[in-house]
Amino acid sequence: MKKMSKIAIMMTAAIFLCTFAYASSMLTTSTMVIDLGDKTTEYAQIGYSNNSDLENLEYWFSQNGITKPDGSPINPITDQSQAELFYTSVSREYEIEFLGIGDASYHSPFGVFTYTGNPYEAFDQSKLSFGDPLFIQNQVNADSTYKFTVNADTYFGFYLNSNGGGTYLTTMVANNPKPYSSSNVQNKSEYTNGFDNSLFFSTQNGYTIAFEDIIGGGDADWEDLVVNFRPTDGSGFASTPEPRTMLLLGLGIAGMAFMRRKKK
Repeated sequence: MKKMSKIAIMMTAAIFLCTFAYASSMLTTSTMVIDLGDKTTEYAQIGYSNNSDLENLEYWFSQNGITKPDGSPINPITDQSQAELFYTSVSREYEIEFLGIGDASYHSPFGVFTYTGNPYEAFDQSKLSFGDPLFIQNQVNADSTYKFTVNADTYFGFYLNSNGGGTYLTTMVANNPKPYSSSNVQNKSEYTNGFDNSLFFSTQNGYTIAFEDIIGGGDADWEDLVVNFRPTDGSGFASTPEPRTMLLLGLGIAGMAFMRRKKK
């Protein structure tokens, strides 16, 4: 019995160490893609005007060579990621490639925000900090590239200052105003925190993020500003639980093994 208990403890310790080592390795080599549990599928659609090709996100992706990592076409509805933030454990340089706009007349500053709170807990707007804009929509050329650095142990995302009016529409849904009562905004009853003004897609370029620039959803076409996002050091992205979650998982496994041994 004692021998079996020792084996169980050793196995539990090994699981814990492997889990912690894996988490540490992933955090060092990759940028974490943070999913906060949003389950709403946004029905990216053609907007109000007659520019149906410009306002069709699927067409927009095809014309700009944006594909899945395996090279296959993107479906703007079924291929949506529910990500809202990124996390880096080390100071890292990133690159934003502004791909342009579809049919949009706004001049919205675009930039990076950081969140100092725990994103898995209740949203606290006071913990959002907005950096200086990287560029302004409709005032720079398509295919322009911008680099920026994020400090270690930081959650961050992207914002649009809607038409420069001071309302920041962010990739973090809880920060955004709720949708207008518009027939073009579907799933209205599912938006409990705010309108999802950005859609994330895992692509051959890292992550491609498409924005709706109107407060409350507008025409819900998400082609008003589109960017590619990736680290400049060639490291990739990983979708894993946050570091604290991985640590608690390992401790929990070890604790259960200890209690079981004690009971015996």
